[in-house]
Amino acid sequence: MKRFPENFLWGSASAAYQIEGAYNIDGKGLSNWDKFVRIPGKTFKATTGDVAVDHYHRYKEDIALMAEMGLKTYRFSIAWSRIFPNGHGEVNQKGIEFYQNIIDECLKYGIEPMVTIFHWDLPQALVDEYNGWEDEKIVDDFVNYAKTLFKVFGKSVKYWITLNEQNIFTSLGWLTAQHPPGKKDDQKMFYQVNHHAFLAHAKTVLAYREMRYSGNIGASFAYTPSYALDCKPENAMSKMNFDDLRNYWWLDVYAYGEYPRAAMKYLQNLGVAPEVTEEEKLLLKKAAQEINFMGVNYYQSCVCEYNPIDGVGPYGVTNTTGKKGSSQVTGVPGLYKNPQKIGRAHV
Repeated sequence: MKRFPENFLWGSASAAYQIEGAYNIDGKGLSNWDKFVRIPGKTFKATTGDVAVDHYHRYKEDIALMAEMGLKTYRFSIAWSRIFPNGHGEVNQKGIEFYQNIIDECLKYGIEPMVTIFHWDLPQALVDEYNGWEDEKIVDDFVNYAKTLFKVFGKSVKYWITLNEQNIFTSLGWLTAQHPPGKKDDQKMFYQVNHHAFLAHAKTVLAYREMRYSGNIGASFAYTPSYALDCKPENAMSKMNFDDLRNYWWLDVYAYGEYPRAAMKYLQNLGVAPEVTEEEKLLLKKAAQEINFMGVNYYQSCVCEYNPIDGVGPYGVTNTTGKKGSSQVTGVPGLYKNPQKIGRAHV
């Protein structure tokens, strides 16, 4: 049996808003999540990240437990609003000190720090100023934030993730209204927001290389492997359509620096495709040549079959009860759907 290499990095991962707490102390500014969780009905039992598991005050014992478990890497995210309370402008030194302490504590135990630059918590000040990811202004602010991290932590951190699950924070934020900013079926803005995020990723990757750091940098993606229900041509095509719109729309940009052609044409016909300049196309291609890896967050696979033009839509009821059979089949009319119950295929 083939064994994992000795230098394989087994580890654990976290997100700043989910674990840190300390949401309004030591100079930290408010994030979009600090505001969103206070909207009635948006979280389970109105829970917030105000305290969470208090990693801000307990990081030493948390990292000691990681070492006791034998972990070799710790992937954590940095809260943008803890470094720049207003999204830009003056740096909060208390925030810098906190993350430097985490990095030093990891290195003390021989744990490789892996930093996620953005794991969904955006400074609320940028939302108030120009609607956050909806405005291209965010690209320069993001790059400035990332370059600040590189300057301070670049010699100690060898692994950087620009964006965590861009496909998830954008779809839950602009299509299903489950995450900030809580918008429903705003497809035009959804694709434009993603384009702004791609530009932020690309310019950050290039900035890292221009600053002469030799570490590893890339993005992470929530990948859903798909399989055609059977070998019928219409179901095989549905799998291709699913991949173009749900997987390759992101993976192709990270890896090749270009959007899938068929998907782009489809979205253009619908009038929801992002606006992309020739200069931006070159930028995306250049950045794609500079990444070292592509992070894959795997939760599940799916099966695809043809969805008639009058078939199910993309927004079903999410199963939050744990009871089997309470969720709904979803898909894109005329392209694909993802059936839940799969019988034996007859070929």
